[in-house]
Amino acid sequence: MSEIRILIVEDEAIVADDIAYRLENLGYEIADIVASGEEAIESATDYLPDLVLMDIMLQGEIDGIEAARTIRERLELPVVYLTANADRATLERAKVSVPLGYVLKPFKDRELQVTIEIALTRHHAERELQQALENTRQQQRAAEENSDLKTQYLSMTSHEFRTPLTVIQSSAEMLEHFGDAWSDEKKQKYIQRILSSTASMNQLLEDVLTFGRVESGKVPFQRTSVDVETFCRDLVDAIAFGAGQGYSIEYSVRGTPQPAHLDEKLLWHLLNNLLSNAVKYSPDGGVVTFTVSFESDRVCFQVSDSGIGIAPEEQHRLFEPFHRAKNVGKIPGTGLGLAIVKRSVDIHGGSISVSSQEGKGTTFTVMLPLGEEEKRG
Repeated sequence: MSEIRILIVEDEAIVADDIAYRLENLGYEIADIVASGEEAIESATDYLPDLVLMDIMLQGEIDGIEAARTIRERLELPVVYLTANADRATLERAKVSVPLGYVLKPFKDRELQVTIEIALTRHHAERELQQALENTRQQQRAAEENSDLKTQYLSMTSHEFRTPLTVIQSSAEMLEHFGDAWSDEKKQKYIQRILSSTASMNQLLEDVLTFGRVESGKVPFQRTSVDVETFCRDLVDAIAFGAGQGYSIEYSVRGTPQPAHLDEKLLWHLLNNLLSNAVKYSPDGGVVTFTVSFESDRVCFQVSDSGIGIAPEEQHRLFEPFHRAKNVGKIPGTGLGLAIVKRSVDIHGGSISVSSQEGKGTTFTVMLPLGEEEKRG
């Protein structure tokens, strides 16, 4: 893994050398050491470090806060303040420059390292969010859909990202300000919150990008000959392994298996979402049944669970992007899985239906034509 390069902005030479020594011992690389806000902007532009460690009180015409604001606006680099000035007025000014952390002098090496790593994680998450939102905007502009619907999707995406980002930020700030006084167990609890929220963001990013590609037609539809029986058995084995011993997936085949000419990638998204949801919304120790039935000109996939079910008044909205039933509680999800399923079914020219009773489980039935393999020129 490449080293993380840090720009040190500190006007006390002895202090700057000490900080550089500590950072190098922690495994970081020093991009440059400068003593003024003007030099900080110039050096950041030249070296583009991974992070700027900025003293607030600097000699020269501009202080660390003004330099940090300029660096963030021009270069979008993360800035962490290193200062002995923690009065309310200074902190209020510092907030305007959107720093990703504070370390108060004197500091401990571990405190410095944790603040830097959290700042880099938050910065990476923000960049990924910006990229995901930009991709969504581009996909929406290219899609021939109602402009009001596009705006709604973007708003929903931003809303879904806000929760994990808030958890990451609040947990990081709590660690930053109170970590030294906490037990290792309590610190670990907040670290787990950060990791869990990061995992949620990654899943949301994947779902948003997949949905965007499918919705905008950027996933090429290509039928190939698929051994459906083996394909489904391998998928069941993978999902059962990830679900753990508390769950069981009963897989069966009806009729005479025959080649089906389907898009294998879309088929994977379709069945993976249905089976994963069936496991997720089933009680511990629940049984999921997966039946594949071959007919003369089509193949039927049926996934049933005995989980929380879906209220009748919500069933007509199941395939809307970002929609989640009111009874899901704290069960994690993005509200995009079934939207991806529906688009995958539609692209194949198939059909999907649902039968559900709240508290007694749900059954999804998908019908896909066997199709013919596409001819290649």
